[in-house]
Amino acid sequence: MAIDPDPQVFRGGNLYLGTVAVPTSTNVSCYANALEITSNTEEIDLGTMCLPGSTEQGRTTYSAVASLLWSPGLYALLLPIVGVPIVVRFVPFSLAEGGGPTYYVSFDSRIAAVPWGRFEIGQRVEVDLPLAVLSTPVWVQP
Repeated sequence: MAIDPDPQVFRGGNLYLGTVAVPTSTNVSCYANALEITSNTEEIDLGTMCLPGSTEQGRTTYSAVASLLWSPGLYALLLPIVGVPIVVRFVPFSLAEGGGPTYYVSFDSRIAAVPWGRFEIGQRVEVDLPLAVLSTPVWVQP
């Protein structure tokens, strides 16, 4: 079932950025603060979003931004999946704690670059990770 086209902000939850073959392979849940999905019909530089240095233009129906706490561990997790087709899966805590079926939001994506936070030693700074939304975000019940 497709998500509501109105802007959706999910705060707190389990966030997986996995390869198509192993959708839950990169668990960044301990760094995730929120996932915002917004419907749009704007022309964006899809190539730059997906592959650094590319300039392919494309139209998307959604955009997404993951809010994460930056750390060297997050950098190490994201680096191997830059430019690789991935599946984004986000399970909001509010649904996971209900005891019923665990629904999650899923869509195909790519990451063009790893975010870099400016910070003092010992601080965990929030950074935004723009995600190219390459398929319609849907609610999935396993």
